[in-house]
Amino acid sequence: MVMRVYATEADFNAVSEEAWGGDASVLLKRLRAASVEVEKLTRRSRYATDDDGFPTDADIADAFTEATCAIAEYWTITDDPTGAEANAGAVKIGSVSLGTTSSNNDNLTERQKLERRIGTTAIDILTNVGLIQAAVTHT
Repeated sequence: MVMRVYATEADFNAVSEEAWGGDASVLLKRLRAASVEVEKLTRRSRYATDDDGFPTDADIADAFTEATCAIAEYWTITDDPTGAEANAGAVKIGSVSLGTTSSNNDNLTERQKLERRIGTTAIDILTNVGLIQAAVTHT
């Protein structure tokens, strides 16, 4: 199975607040990982695809591209493309606590955990075109 990547550097530069200024190979890795996130979000959605699994409807294809770029842009802003920092919680050294006041994310809903990892824009884009299941969009 070939990994589908839903956006290019040109797509990223067209929809992101700021154009990519770094190493193109780093952006490609982020776009690949973001494409995986988009596929996870839309796994149970129904839409027509071509033989390679890409959406054939132009609006759906555009949503996949924009959502992929939104996730990659979020990771660029947060500098956390793996989500490790979003899930780390607080760091405590003696009486000093850095980060959140909780040491874990147990009190967060699944939606809040997802938003910490990939941001909200991609979720909104995919929700607006009817691709995300209701269970993901509930807070």
